[in-house]
Amino acid sequence: MTGLLQTSTALLLHGMSLNHTIFPELGIPTICPNLAGIELGVDGISPDLRRDGFESYVRLVESELEHSECWNNTRRIVVSHSFGGMLALHWLTAHPGSELAQIDGLVIIGSTAGPMYDRVRLRVPLPWELDWRIEVGWLVPYWNLPKTTRFVKRLMCGGKIEANPVDFRSRGIRSETDLGRAGWRNVDWRALRAYRYTMQGFDVRDRLHAMEVPTIILHGTEDSLFAVEDARLLSDLIPEAELRLVEGADHALPVTHGEEVVTAVTDLVGR
Repeated sequence: MTGLLQTSTALLLHGMSLNHTIFPELGIPTICPNLAGIELGVDGISPDLRRDGFESYVRLVESELEHSECWNNTRRIVVSHSFGGMLALHWLTAHPGSELAQIDGLVIIGSTAGPMYDRVRLRVPLPWELDWRIEVGWLVPYWNLPKTTRFVKRLMCGGKIEANPVDFRSRGIRSETDLGRAGWRNVDWRALRAYRYTMQGFDVRDRLHAMEVPTIILHGTEDSLFAVEDARLLSDLIPEAELRLVEGADHALPVTHGEEVVTAVTDLVGR
């Protein structure tokens, strides 16, 4: 196993508003594209993003891989969370012939194959440790208006509109609420709009039968953004998928239950 770990590399695809520190140390080399680093328009939705959607993020990821020596001649594992899971599923099913997309294992954490926004309930963190839960399907066009996003960004960040990168590992994240508050601080408000715009209409369920990648799906039993049923559906549709439910974990699973992520990666490396 030690030899396999030494010749393995993990591509980390983080969730919306997060960064690579949402994942635990894996003990192998990692490649961590900053998904908020795509070209953003004045209001976050550039002409390229409007035209290409997820492909804008695929180009960013593949550009990072092309310039990384450790992605060559190694066992390749993709570790993805939330939005990153959707990106991984789109990338792997839309580009099956791409040499860069030839991987040896996939970990999907707290994500969905679609349809996006149909069952998600948004947790809005409020002051005094209160939360507000709302269904988002009807709300997204209003929630994602520039003025709305800027207002909530200022509300959550003490009046500041700029991104203030967060180290999620050292922040003491204990729940989805903590994750949400830290996420608002972490990214530019325009990046948030870009993520939300891209996820509208996301649905790759009819393409998953062709995936031939050993896959481990990690899902918290208390995840309020994506129900356990989403994880079960993923497990049913991906031929080589194994579902591992993590009791008591919510959408912050990668940082609160990092040992489960490390175990999943180690198991895939050893196959």
